[in-house]
Amino acid sequence: MEVTLHGEVAVIATDEKLDAVVAPQLKETVRKLADEENKRKIIIDLGKTKFIDSSGCGSLVASLRVLTKNRGEMKIAGPSRQAKSLFELTRLDRVFEIFADVESAMRSFR
Repeated sequence: MEVTLHGEVAVIATDEKLDAVVAPQLKETVRKLADEENKRKIIIDLGKTKFIDSSGCGSLVASLRVLTKNRGEMKIAGPSRQAKSLFELTRLDRVFEIFADVESAMRSFR
């Protein structure tokens, strides 16, 4: 998992899997960023992620809750076909703002 900062937007790029092993790390990374006053705009870049399990979905939902509680925003960028299908099946596509790539997600912040 890699975090890059673009002004007040943090981009978290996940690895090939977002599963029970990686999910706690994602939640902790988002929590730390949400605690920083100027890092409450976060993009989760799923461009390299080929597999997401229920733990991964749970970590995304938990991350969104943490950010919402701290008056932050979270966007999802570049999900694979599998991830898009999973989000549609679980109706998480109605919960998350999902963008084709990081650049379009960046432009969506006000």
